[in-house]
Amino acid sequence: MAMPALAADGTGASQGPAGPALTVERMLGSPSLTGPRARGVKFSPDGTLVTYLKAKADDANKTDLWAYDLKAGTDRLLVDSNQFSAKESEEERGRRERQRIRDTGIVDYGWDDEGRTLLFPMAGDVFVMPLGGSPKRITDSATTKDAAIDARFAPGGTLVSYVRGNNLYAYDLAKGQERALTQDGAGTLSYGTAEFVAQEELKRNTGYWWSPGARYVAFTRVDESNVPLVSRYDYGAEGVTVVPQRYPFAGGPNAKVTLQVMDMATGAVAKVNLGDPAGYYLARVDWRRDSSEVLVQRLSRDQKRLDLLAVNPATGAVRTLLTEQSKTFLNLHEDLRVLANGKILWASERTGFKHLYLCDHEAANCRALTKGDWMVDAVVGVDEAGGRVFFTGFREGPLDHHVYSVGLAKGDVKALTTEDGWHGAVMAAKGGNWLHSYSGPHQPPQLSVEDAKGNRVTWLIENKLDEAHPFAPYLAGEIEPEFGVLKADDGSDLHYMMLVPPGAREAAKTSGKKYPAIVNAYGGPAAALVSHAWGDAQSGFAQVLARNGYVVMVLDNRGTPHRGQAFLSATYHHFGSVEVADQVKGANFLKSLPFVDGQHLGFYGHSHGGFMTIIMLTRAPGVFAAGAAGAPVTDWRLYDTAYTERYLGDPKDGTAYEDSSVFKDLKNIQGRLLVIHGMADDNVFFDNTTKLLRALQQQGTRFDLMTYPGQRHGFYDTYANIHRYNTMLDFFDRTLRPAGSASAVTAGGAPQAGTP
Repeated sequence: MAMPALAADGTGASQGPAGPALTVERMLGSPSLTGPRARGVKFSPDGTLVTYLKAKADDANKTDLWAYDLKAGTDRLLVDSNQFSAKESEEERGRRERQRIRDTGIVDYGWDDEGRTLLFPMAGDVFVMPLGGSPKRITDSATTKDAAIDARFAPGGTLVSYVRGNNLYAYDLAKGQERALTQDGAGTLSYGTAEFVAQEELKRNTGYWWSPGARYVAFTRVDESNVPLVSRYDYGAEGVTVVPQRYPFAGGPNAKVTLQVMDMATGAVAKVNLGDPAGYYLARVDWRRDSSEVLVQRLSRDQKRLDLLAVNPATGAVRTLLTEQSKTFLNLHEDLRVLANGKILWASERTGFKHLYLCDHEAANCRALTKGDWMVDAVVGVDEAGGRVFFTGFREGPLDHHVYSVGLAKGDVKALTTEDGWHGAVMAAKGGNWLHSYSGPHQPPQLSVEDAKGNRVTWLIENKLDEAHPFAPYLAGEIEPEFGVLKADDGSDLHYMMLVPPGAREAAKTSGKKYPAIVNAYGGPAAALVSHAWGDAQSGFAQVLARNGYVVMVLDNRGTPHRGQAFLSATYHHFGSVEVADQVKGANFLKSLPFVDGQHLGFYGHSHGGFMTIIMLTRAPGVFAAGAAGAPVTDWRLYDTAYTERYLGDPKDGTAYEDSSVFKDLKNIQGRLLVIHGMADDNVFFDNTTKLLRALQQQGTRFDLMTYPGQRHGFYDTYANIHRYNTMLDFFDRTLRPAGSASAVTAGGAPQAGTP
C-alpha cells in the first residue's frame, strides 16, 4: 500500500501553502519532473541535424527518435516507437541492463557516413530508414528465432553488421543479401560479442570493430565453456523461469576471449596472439586511420598492467607500443584518438591523476597536454585543423564537471564553461558546432547548440522552471541542497550535500524540536553522488524524504572517484574500512546539529550502497537506528571477477574477502534492517540475499524483507520502483519516528536489532 506523504512537520498534510505533496508516485510519474530530456544526442555526419531520443509525454520511460534541423530551426519526430512491437528479447534486455538504459522503445540508433540513412534496433530486429523515408526491416527474428543485437553501419554505409545467434553477420543493403562472417558460433562459443564482464565492468559493449573503409573487421572469439554455469531463478508473477547463465565468480575462470581479423575481400582470417586468454582482458580495440594496424589495449587479469599493442591485420603479428602500470589498479578510458599525422592522443594516470598526452606514431615519446592535481574525465572531440582537443574534467573541483579545450602544440587549457554545475559536450564532425548539456542545483538538464567560439546558436531543450514546467507545482516547496566539506582522519576533504526541512533550524531554537536524519551513500569506486547537478536531491527520493520531515545527507567517502588515484584506492583490499570511518564522521556531524535527532539516524543505498548499509549497521553499531539495503553484495566471492578482483585481488591471496564480507561482523548488528532485492537480478545474484537471510535467522536477528518478482538489478519497471520507494519511506517512518514509544529505544538511546 502506498503511504501518504508527510508534510515537513510530519503531520501527513497533503496540501498547504507550499503546494501539493511530492509523493513517490509523482516522483516517478509522467511527465518527468525533470522536464523534457534527450538521450543519445548526435550530430548528423554533415552537421546539419541533431538527432536524439526523447521520452513520450505520457510515458517518461519510453523514447522516440527525433531530429532538429539547425538551419530551419524546427524539430520533428522521425520514428514513433509505438508503431513497433514492444517485445524484447532476453539478449536485448540483458544488454540494456548492462548499459544502464532504463528506457524502452527506441533506445539506440546510428547514422551512415553520408548522413542519408539511419539504423535502429527494435523488438529483436534491425531497421534502416532513409532520411525522410519509412523504416525497413532487414532481419527477421521470427524466422531465425534469434534476436539481432549490436547493429551498426560499416564505414561507407553499404553494409550493416550485427550479431545473431552467436555469429557475426554483414548485410549488403544494395543487394539485400546477408553474409555470415562466422558460422560455428553456438552454445558457449560466440563471435563479435562482448562477454558479461566486458559489458558490466570494463564498459566495452561491443565485440567487433570495422577498419576505416571497411576493408577489415576485427572481432572477438568468446569461449565461455570454462565459466561456471549457474541456474538463475527468474521469479516472475507468472511463475519461475530457470535461466542458465555463465557467471565468472571472483577467483574463478573468465571467458577465453581472443581476437581475429577478417579481410572482407578474400575472407581470410588472421588470428591475433595476445597471450594466454586466462591472463588478460581484451579492454579496447581501435584502428589506425590508414587501416595499417589494429590498436589493442590488453589489461592484465590483476588489472595492474595495461599494454597498448599494434597488430598487423593481415598476419596478426603483435608488437607493444607502450605500457601503463599501477601498484593498485588501472582505470580504463575511451580517450585514444589516432590523428591524421599518425600521432596518438592518449590518457594516463601515471601521475596519480588522469591527464592527456600526445604521443608519436610509435607511442615511444609522449608529451603531457594537461597536468595538475585534478582529473580529466573524457575526450569529447579533436579539431585537428585548429589544433585543439576538447575534453571534460574536474579542474574546478570534484563537484563541477566542465568542458575544456587544450592546444595540441601549446598545452594551454581553456575552460569553455564557467557556471557551477555539470556540463557535457558532443562535438560535430563538421561545421564547428557542439552540443552543450548542463544542469545545476537549481536548473534541470538543458541542451543547446554552441558555435566554436562558445556562443549559443539555439536551444534544443531550454527547460525553464516556469509555470508550464512539470516541477512547477512543487517549486514553492522545494528544499534546496546545502553543500559542505568535512575532514577525514587522514585530512582528505569529504564533500557532502544536505537537505534540511523548512523551519527545522527555527523550530530547534524555539521549541527544541529535533528531526530524524537519513544518509544515502553508494560508497564504492564506481560512482560519486555529491555534485552541483540537478538530480535526486531536487526531484528524487532525497527530496521526498526531506519534504517528509527528514534531514537528508549524502557524503562521498574515500574510495569514490573524481579525486585522483590515492583517494580512489583508499579502500584497496579493504572494503568496509575507511568508508565506515568517513560515514561515521558524517553521522557525528549530523548529531552535532541542534535540529537533528541523533538517536534516530537512518542509512540507505543500492548495490555497493546496499553493502555499505549493512556494513554501517555492523561495523558502526549503534550509530544508525535503521538501514535499507537494496540489492546488497554480502559475500564478494559471489560477485564477478573483473570488478571484485580489481579492488580486492585474488580470493586465494590474503584475507581481503573475509575482511570485506558483511558476515565478519554480522553478530554486532544494531538497528533495524530492511533488505530489498529483485528476484531476477543477473548482476548481484539473489544468492547474496538468501545467504544473508539465513545468517540473520540463525543468530536470531529480526529484519524486514521485500523482494520483487521479475526485477533485475536496475529496477526499471515503474510500478516496482514506486513500491520500492514507498516501502523504504514506510520503513523509515516506522523505525525513525518513535511516536512517543519508549519501548523502541534502549537505555543507550539506539534501537536494537530486531526492534520494531
